[in-house]
Amino acid sequence: MKKISSEKSTGVPESNFLGRRDRSIFLPQQKTWSDHRAWLTSCILHTVLFVALGILWRPQTRGTAGEADRPVGIAVLHETNQGNEYFLAGGSSAGSNASTTKPKPTTLSVNDSGGPPISVETLLSQFVGTSNSSTTNGSNLDGSLGSGLSGDGNTAGNGTGAGRGSGNKIKTSFFGTEGTGASFVFVIDRSDSMNVYQSAPLNSAKRELLNSIKSLNEYHQFQIVFYNDSLRPMSTFGSSGRMIFASDNEKNRAERFVRGMPGDGATNHMPALLLGLSYGPDVLYFLTDAEDPFLSPAQLRQLQQRAELSRTTIHSVQFSVGPATSNGGWIRELAETNRGTYKYVDVTTLTATQE
Repeated sequence: MKKISSEKSTGVPESNFLGRRDRSIFLPQQKTWSDHRAWLTSCILHTVLFVALGILWRPQTRGTAGEADRPVGIAVLHETNQGNEYFLAGGSSAGSNASTTKPKPTTLSVNDSGGPPISVETLLSQFVGTSNSSTTNGSNLDGSLGSGLSGDGNTAGNGTGAGRGSGNKIKTSFFGTEGTGASFVFVIDRSDSMNVYQSAPLNSAKRELLNSIKSLNEYHQFQIVFYNDSLRPMSTFGSSGRMIFASDNEKNRAERFVRGMPGDGATNHMPALLLGLSYGPDVLYFLTDAEDPFLSPAQLRQLQQRAELSRTTIHSVQFSVGPATSNGGWIRELAETNRGTYKYVDVTTLTATQE
């Protein structure tokens, strides 16, 4: 069959027919973060921003910024006619005069080998200050059975406690032997031999002991150790390891303790003396009616070394029947080698009545 051309059928040339419209849209090429220059620029800008914030930012100051660190503590203020006195909470204390000026720093030393207790004057100087004119000699922590606090400074304030400041010291007497200090320990023989002559020796010892304690003021300290072949110290808050302040309540309690103490048993001096010295007192009064058992020279040296650590003065009183027949032996030596005095008492001159 013969093909009919489109030109002939339409009368229009084939090249003049419209072609299909191209509807594709041209999209420009998009740039991505693979552009290293943009990434580097952003990194630099952010870095500069953070550095600027770090330089310009200042933390807000609160509290006591700029103040030097200061030691803190707890002390109880007691007002007296002579000025303010301070008590350390829960232990022995030493005072400071209300008119004292700014103190110099004091270094507290600790002796791990078992020296005398910490000087309270030294300890309180860190809290409330001490006088510029005062001088405190360092003392050490007692590692033995525990004791009240005792120092050996020479302060002139009206302090309290067991420190050796001149404002604390008082003179006491026990069977004519006199001791000066702020803390006192009484080591009293209560063996069965003290019951002779209707218990005149034991009752006289109790009477002298109570009179000495009554002479103390409330900021002085004391402890009582009765002994035979065992030890009977006066307890404090369930413990016998501390000194006792001589308040009216404690004096009354001491009176009940002393009056109720019987005399019986054998005698063992050394443990009682060691316990008495472990409190680190200024003065220790020792009374016995028995030289036996004798203390050896080595035991006397041990007691002397222990007394030197706390600067304790030891006064000794010996009971016996009739005039003295010896110079006192080791009982005298115990006193004289520890800055104390020796006293002999004829028990036949004592009264049996306990006042």
